[in-house]
Amino acid sequence: MKDIHLSRLRCLSLLLIAFFMFACTSIPKIESNPIPASVLLHDSIFPAHKDVELVDQKEIFALNDEMKDFARGHLMWIEEPKIRAEALLRKLFNRSPTGLLYNQGANLTAQQTFSEQSANCLSLTILAFALADEVNLKVNFQEVEIPEYWVRDGEYNLLSRHVNLVVIGDSKTKFQRLWGGQYTTIDFDPYVVKKHFAKEIISKQRVTAMFYNNIGAAALTQGDYNVAYANFKKSIEVDKEFSAVWGNLGYLYKIHGMKNLAKASYLQSIKHDGENYNAWTNLGILLKEQGNEDEAEQIARFIERVRANNPYYYAVLGDEAYHNGNYDKAIQHFKKASDMQPKEHEFYFGLAKTYYKLGDYERSERYLTKAKNQASFPDIERKYANKLRLLSKL
Repeated sequence: MKDIHLSRLRCLSLLLIAFFMFACTSIPKIESNPIPASVLLHDSIFPAHKDVELVDQKEIFALNDEMKDFARGHLMWIEEPKIRAEALLRKLFNRSPTGLLYNQGANLTAQQTFSEQSANCLSLTILAFALADEVNLKVNFQEVEIPEYWVRDGEYNLLSRHVNLVVIGDSKTKFQRLWGGQYTTIDFDPYVVKKHFAKEIISKQRVTAMFYNNIGAAALTQGDYNVAYANFKKSIEVDKEFSAVWGNLGYLYKIHGMKNLAKASYLQSIKHDGENYNAWTNLGILLKEQGNEDEAEQIARFIERVRANNPYYYAVLGDEAYHNGNYDKAIQHFKKASDMQPKEHEFYFGLAKTYYKLGDYERSERYLTKAKNQASFPDIERKYANKLRLLSKL
């Protein structure tokens, strides 16, 4: 199984999940002599990466005249920052009959997102940040500590992280801070908004690194390895302490047979974030392949312990079982996930597609209806509705 770590705004990061079931243990102690980060980039392995045209860093957040007119015309007259931020989100969603659409694979600049009205959450948040900045709102990026969350993309699983915006005031008027310290959050995921997950302020530089990492990880899943390397390298140049991109680079090295570089990259990833379980898992798989059974087993036990109470972990086990044609096992995992988190539409869709494979169209329709009722975006709800119409004709 090939697995990837992306941001639900979406920050891609490669993960190869090992499905080991062991008892609980503490954080593994791995014997290693880490290679310095400065020598971990090996351009010679991907010589054509120099020909890859990267998105200019300034273009990621840049606005054109139409966007500036939109922001100023609709929002500059609103004095109170909280109301201005709410109006920004409302105006963005009401620009077209369908509103803003979620597209997992669309890693776009602010201008592209504004034009196409469809992007992943990271690009939607970049757009909101750029427009908020244009109308003098003081805005910070926040990384939200959601449970590990996977999305299937062909042979890969994408592990999501989540980023949103918090409006803390106004940069140019008397409203320098929001009244009473009541900050306003701009988030494109209704589920996250309703929860009280821990949050950490992150820099614009980190978000820029996420942007390049997303493009690189998407390229990797398509086999465009020079594009992947070029964007991973750019991400590291922007933010050398961004753990996820080191994990992705490690996986890229591994599939090219550069196992020592892969191991060093995983260790670099873990150095910057000891809770990057993707990097831990990839490292464990690599160690097992190299015959380091004891260290690999320590990591497997550690990963099983930290993921035991995460419904999305059981969902990704269900997806893997489904992908391998083990439908009874898939149903077992999807049911466990939905029991733990009854409001997640993707778990019900997992059950629906599995029962469909088994020819049980009645149960498939029942779970597809549940998925539709729990969908958090209008376009996802429409997707399920279309599938239900097709299923009803069988």
